[in-house]
Amino acid sequence: MKHNWKWAYNPFEKVAGWKAFGIGLIILCITTITGYFFNTVFYGISIKTVPCVSLGRAFSLQGTGLAVLVIVMYITALLFTKNVRFQDILGTVTLAKYPLFFSLIPIILFGNRLNEFTEKIMSASINEMIKLITISDYIFLLVFSIMAFAIIIWEIVLLFNAFRVSTNLKGLKLAILFLSIMFISEIITFILVLII
Repeated sequence: MKHNWKWAYNPFEKVAGWKAFGIGLIILCITTITGYFFNTVFYGISIKTVPCVSLGRAFSLQGTGLAVLVIVMYITALLFTKNVRFQDILGTVTLAKYPLFFSLIPIILFGNRLNEFTEKIMSASINEMIKLITISDYIFLLVFSIMAFAIIIWEIVLLFNAFRVSTNLKGLKLAILFLSIMFISEIITFILVLII
């Protein structure tokens, strides 16, 4: 039973390199296309509900976030480890993005409700907003936020394990480097998304 759950948080000991990249790429393509139909885009560790985005833009955002993370992680690995292979970083990081597929579940389940809620508050002033938001709106936001947060945490755990397995780093050095990678790559991705 323990080995079955290992696929949920660390599949990289069994699948890495180009095979992991291929599997991850298929999942990311399906996720990006499905997200597009529900006005959702993915970049970095962000999940954004944005109407009127083209499919090409959805793919470019996803690709930008992935490319930045892989490049920052690979450069860091080259500086602090020996014998790191680009295809291992690329494969494990791409496969580590598979929780994004599951992020579509709350979006599909609550997509219409989310759009209604967004329209309601976007057209209201702050005083009107307080009157318009109901108890069911608060419950909906809480449930939706918990689901989205859990998926983001799951993705971060997978990315951590991807970096650990690809570099064989351990301990405090691993933790500090990983946190630095996540911080730097999110900033670079954010800047590039504004430019694109």
